[in-house]
Amino acid sequence: MEIINLQDLHWRYYSSPDYVLKGVSLSVEKGEFLAVTGPSGAGKTTLMLTLTGIIPQRLPGKFKGEVTVLGESTLSADLARLMQKVGVVFEDPEIQFVMGSVEDEVSLSLEPLDISEDELHRRVNHALKVVGLDESFLSRNPLQLSGGEKQRVAIASAIAKEPEILILDEPTSDLDPLGKEEVIQAVEKLRRETDLTIILVEQDPEIIQRFAERVVVLNYGKIVFDGEPSELYKNLEHLKRFSIYPPELYELSFKAGLNSPSYEKLLEMARSGNLNHDICKFYETRSEGKPKLQAVNITHVYPGGVKALENVNLAIGTGELVAFLGPNGSGKTTLAKILAGLLDPTEGKVLIDGKDLRSFNRLELASKVGYVYQNPQHQLFCQSVYEEVAFGLRLRGLPINEIEEKVEVALETFRLGHLRDEHPFFLSKGEKRRLALASVYALDPDILIVDEPTTGQDRVFSEQLFQLLRELSYKNKSVIVITHSVELVAKYADRLIILRRGRIIADGSPVDVLTNDAITRDAKLKTPLIAQLCKHGDKKS
Repeated sequence: MEIINLQDLHWRYYSSPDYVLKGVSLSVEKGEFLAVTGPSGAGKTTLMLTLTGIIPQRLPGKFKGEVTVLGESTLSADLARLMQKVGVVFEDPEIQFVMGSVEDEVSLSLEPLDISEDELHRRVNHALKVVGLDESFLSRNPLQLSGGEKQRVAIASAIAKEPEILILDEPTSDLDPLGKEEVIQAVEKLRRETDLTIILVEQDPEIIQRFAERVVVLNYGKIVFDGEPSELYKNLEHLKRFSIYPPELYELSFKAGLNSPSYEKLLEMARSGNLNHDICKFYETRSEGKPKLQAVNITHVYPGGVKALENVNLAIGTGELVAFLGPNGSGKTTLAKILAGLLDPTEGKVLIDGKDLRSFNRLELASKVGYVYQNPQHQLFCQSVYEEVAFGLRLRGLPINEIEEKVEVALETFRLGHLRDEHPFFLSKGEKRRLALASVYALDPDILIVDEPTTGQDRVFSEQLFQLLRELSYKNKSVIVITHSVELVAKYADRLIILRRGRIIADGSPVDVLTNDAITRDAKLKTPLIAQLCKHGDKKS
């Protein structure tokens, strides 16, 4: 039975001269698991907003075509009634939080429903259990959770309504790899049990391949593919035109010259030493001499007694590209903020070039350390993209011509030139993240700390970003990346530092760390196929 129908949909935001959606036609059946993918800025989130009626009823713009959801036109449907049947989780969970505790946040979505107090509590507890959160989270403030934990709460709020349609807009982008699979698997189980219809906006091809029955590719506001995931991922060159990468097995099989994906054949080639040398190329740290950045006996306890870090010691050298990995809530962001001077540790100290970080004034520290937040909303406040990048340079008192030159380079580097006059509020989250990166990149700090830079980005840009970070390390910049993109750090990082429950449990080369079963299991990491194969082949360069 058809549950969603779009006919020749066009949409243009009031502030934009161009249509974001251009003639989109789509039909979704009840109980279907549909994935939507495509490059950053392709119109994926906008398309999801049209399915809720927020577009066109709440956002100003030009709407053409027809959207029918659960038999009602979104032009005239009662939105409050429609949203009781449609659960929505956006990529940024913070924009959905209004309550002071997790229990109240999840309960809020149930208030319009005519259910008993006992039923309300049953649904809240069941929804939290589905997303892997226990009762200890009920009293915690959702805004004080880790990024991944926030996303779990947002998903629980949507699930608790027991909707007919669940729209998930990159809902697990901040989750650790195994946590992402656990949540999607739990949602998929709900679909099978209740005939729930799921529409998932997702960049991860592994998730799409494993869970979706059908995938739609959106590019420049148009549907350019609609079919089974296996059909999509067969043509590598076709995929890259749309900034899409296939699952790792497909990609490595293509690189190895195989006609079709085959783990067994790749393993055989690895064991016999016949894998292409470039496939098994890993970076080794080039750092020499004194450490650029040190954490000495760092412990941090948040108000309320939550211990985020315990006796952390590390040293990062000039020219190193280091990745922090670990499960959600392991202390990665807390450690990064302390290293950047944004948070004072409860105990311990941070040294930059052997000097206590607290001895630098704010302007001096800004020239030493640049920090890009996990949520770009936390550092964007100017009226245009151009002004956002220029702001820090103006604070330094640089000449106008030098500011203009640096801004133009940053905008071009992060694919933002065409948005230079746009207000940051109207950017997609992926574009906002690129803008935050550009603003810090333009300042040229000695140490760059980037928290989850690939969230919301298509794979082509994510590759380009890590190549850029690699180039910065060659220019003797020290780079720290917090990420869940295990495949990318295996390919580009010198070192992986793994955190678990506020402690460092591993520090070493990507291939050594990621092929240690005890470490990956404890840190909830998936061992990339490339690391498995190259460990068998014992090829490090």
